[in-house]
Amino acid sequence: MDLHLFKHWTTKLLTPGTFVRENYASFKELLEQDRRSHELIAELEAIYYNHRQVDIKFIERRYNELTGAVATIINALIRMAPGPYDNLRDYFQKIDNYGRYIFTAARRKKEMPLTMPLTSVGVDDRQITGDKAFNLAMLANGLQMPVPAGFVISTDAFHAFLDHNDLQGEIDRRLAVLDISDPQDLRQIADEINALIAAATVPPSLASSMTTAFSNLQEQQGDAIRVAMRSSAGLEDSATSFAGQYHTELHVDRHALLAAYKRVLAGKYSARALYYRINRGIADCDTPMAVLVLIMVDARAGGVIYTADPTNATDPSLTIHSIRGLGELLVAGEVSPDVIQLTRSPSLHISGRHLAVTTRDMAEELPSTGLLDSGPQPRPQGASLNDAAALELGRLAVAIEQFYGEPQDIEWCQGRDGTLTILQARALCREKGARQAEPQSGVEIKAPILFQGGECASSGLAGGRLFFLDSEQQLDQVEAGSILVTRNTPPAYVRTTDRIVALISEQGSVAGHFASVARELGLPVIVNTGPALRRLRHGAEVTICAHTATIYEGMIKLPARAAPVEADTPFRRKLKYILGFVSPLTLIDTQALNFNPEGCRSLHDIIRLCHEKGMQEMFATGDRWGTRVHGAKKIISAIPMTVYVLDVDKGLVDAARNMEEISLSEIHCLAMHALWAGLSHPDIDWSQQSHFDWKSFDDLALAGGIASKNADAVASYAIISHDYLNLNMRFGYHFTVLDTLCGPEANDNYIILRFAGGGGNFTGRAMRVEFLSRVLVRLGFSVESKGDLIDARLSHQEHDLIKDKLNMVGRLLGVTRLLDMTLNNEEMVE
Repeated sequence: MDLHLFKHWTTKLLTPGTFVRENYASFKELLEQDRRSHELIAELEAIYYNHRQVDIKFIERRYNELTGAVATIINALIRMAPGPYDNLRDYFQKIDNYGRYIFTAARRKKEMPLTMPLTSVGVDDRQITGDKAFNLAMLANGLQMPVPAGFVISTDAFHAFLDHNDLQGEIDRRLAVLDISDPQDLRQIADEINALIAAATVPPSLASSMTTAFSNLQEQQGDAIRVAMRSSAGLEDSATSFAGQYHTELHVDRHALLAAYKRVLAGKYSARALYYRINRGIADCDTPMAVLVLIMVDARAGGVIYTADPTNATDPSLTIHSIRGLGELLVAGEVSPDVIQLTRSPSLHISGRHLAVTTRDMAEELPSTGLLDSGPQPRPQGASLNDAAALELGRLAVAIEQFYGEPQDIEWCQGRDGTLTILQARALCREKGARQAEPQSGVEIKAPILFQGGECASSGLAGGRLFFLDSEQQLDQVEAGSILVTRNTPPAYVRTTDRIVALISEQGSVAGHFASVARELGLPVIVNTGPALRRLRHGAEVTICAHTATIYEGMIKLPARAAPVEADTPFRRKLKYILGFVSPLTLIDTQALNFNPEGCRSLHDIIRLCHEKGMQEMFATGDRWGTRVHGAKKIISAIPMTVYVLDVDKGLVDAARNMEEISLSEIHCLAMHALWAGLSHPDIDWSQQSHFDWKSFDDLALAGGIASKNADAVASYAIISHDYLNLNMRFGYHFTVLDTLCGPEANDNYIILRFAGGGGNFTGRAMRVEFLSRVLVRLGFSVESKGDLIDARLSHQEHDLIKDKLNMVGRLLGVTRLLDMTLNNEEMVE
């Protein structure tokens, strides 16, 4: 025999008091974990259905808490009733294995190089180089495009760095509690992870590989070099662009190589990068960080070229955005560029040019830290890019577009010698649809125009209050529903996109990183308005039409938006999968044949089964005493029946511990007091039973429908705690079993009542069942009856209501104990 089963039965037989107390403790633990399980299920469902954005590690943590609670519930039930439910563990394990599968990160198939020259990157290497480096390598190796010489520090190097410093667990623990809707929490978690990376060391093998790759690159150039180190994370420059969310290091020499590498890695966990990734529903493990290392170009000009209009799907023209020096300030949204329009037919030609009024250039010589620096520069005469270079750049861009088969967003620069170089290419992020219908689509705005000017970076129509932002420190103060007014559009402003309805900027460009993200999200954006925008008032209610770069007075009633298409993000797909093994409840009918361990199809089913079976086990506990057990106290009261109570948890006052007989004043169980108050109601007569002659039935020392006060064998027994009561009450030939929890948690509270037997004939017993059923239904119980047996249940009620119902049940039991002897027709029941 199983040792646990042997202990269970020997304890039950030899020390029934201990058995009852242990059962009660297990039952309370079951209820506590049942409540916690339902809270966790509700939280997971709320995250999914309310579209709350959290990291998948947050979900994994909650799932682990849930499965831990369910395992505890199962163990508690098995302790209460070993044997019948032992196989629940197997079904739980099976369901858990299916659910947990989604958290399993893909294993790296084989050892990959820590670094590799850009020229060695092949068509199967996207996973180890990241999308940005892979795309650039394909242009160089497959299309022979002019790209800088360089190498890639692989995603395997990133994993080696984390493993060497035991960082993954530390990062996961922080992601599991991150709330990106709380700016302070977001900054704190980002700072903590960045501090961990800053304090970490580069593994010797990786440091050696990096310095060797740098030396080889320098040897190829024949002179001392400086490099740019750019992020190339998984999924970066894909359908989710991560535009401007990561970190770039410029002008890095050999001595700064390792420190700069760590700063690029830390950029993966900046506040803006965390916000963007989680908001886009992407897991941390899906964005391992490779780093693209490229020779710095001494740039005369730089910028971005789009091979189509990102705000107009029917316009195939090319647009060059150009500034003097490197294009970093342009994509960072800090300057307004020269804009050159190219038309494809009949042959590629310049069809328009707009020179920026003012500009700032990247400083030609930067400190060895590689940090961006800029300052006001005198505006040189003429355009930043001449016609011949513009046309040559256009031809390169068309070739890249044809190579990839879709419109492209291409970063470029021009060296001092006039040579054009491609720095980056990715699919152009085009609008998926404006937030509101545009005026040309039938919306007519009849309101005074407050301002008109600038460029549409992302179309749409929105109304709100203007919020003038002067520094990044004010980001946390931006209120929901605001139209943000800024001087420029740095990528960090992406953190406001869950609160703002539009953005207007004095500077910036259609080609900026923020504009790319805005088009991903469908956020209306106007850029390059100039300082005249400052004439508007902070807090003013306005409506903007981004397509026409117009600001109207007042918040105009806009057409109803079409229901948004539910974002099918990787996060939502994973959470939906998990909920499939968590939420469904198929075990509804407790009488169904499949209401057993074999019928469980979800964690919810297991919780439901254990809760029901646990209550049934406790319901039957008192009935299993058989005779009086050691430690039970006899109640002395005016009601003429013998009742023994066993305290399992603070159900009696301390002074009653050594008493053999107690009064109600020594009982601390609220449920017992409520029931007894009903039984003791003054309208119930426990002394007069002259209407029925018991002698004609039996001489069994029974009188008035109650057991003799001195007959322990047919006495009533109660198990009590401060909030629990299990009472087996014998009324002559019939029996009542009542099990109730009456505590502070409404979801835990319940009353279960069973009434059976009787000394009357079948008709009388049936009439009493009918009477009791009708009364109990009126009291709010669900009732099932069969023959002379009634099962009634009331659950999930507040503490005070449970007490009121127990009082009424006490009255009902006192009044109806002999009704089977007197009821004989329907009229009497009515």
